[in-house]
Amino acid sequence: MNRIRNLLVANSDKLHHIVIAQYKRADYSIGEEENFHWAIVVLEKIAVGEEFKGPCYQVFDRHYNDERGIQWNLFNKPVSLDKTEKSLGGISIGTIKRKDLDELDQILSNHLPVVKFAGWNCRDWVMEAIGLMKAKGWIPHEITEQAILLPALRAASAASHEAKRPRIVLLEGGTTDTWRFGVNCASSSQAQILES
Repeated sequence: MNRIRNLLVANSDKLHHIVIAQYKRADYSIGEEENFHWAIVVLEKIAVGEEFKGPCYQVFDRHYNDERGIQWNLFNKPVSLDKTEKSLGGISIGTIKRKDLDELDQILSNHLPVVKFAGWNCRDWVMEAIGLMKAKGWIPHEITEQAILLPALRAASAASHEAKRPRIVLLEGGTTDTWRFGVNCASSSQAQILES
């Protein structure tokens, strides 16, 4: 019995990567990452030969030709980044212990999309979600604006395009002025790509 309890405790401390996943759009492709669709995906595994899959949180807008106008909706369900041609990988911005996944689900599921200014979109919702996760200690970086993430997202989309499957870039250290991608890397061309 103690062996089973110890196994459960060990598994509760297993770390999962918190990833900003990006998806190309019909009018935008590689090199235009600032216009991509963004989502939060919590990867269950990053291992050679494994799919990039896990719980996904994202918002979409629906356009109606009546009094409803534009409506934003939150979707949260498991996804596999490998199962869509639109996926151009993403960046790992933090980690969370398995035992905290229910709390993360509660926080993100209750953070409904509310338009705060003209032009507000899915990327703004992701930035709000990053702030909520940072407050819990799951995001170690100071990510204060979308532009900070773009070099790493560009590295991920280029690596994904070249590999013909999603690739995840590991975001480490830095400030709003100097970000490093991977270990001792100074540019997105030297980004550490997490293989699957």
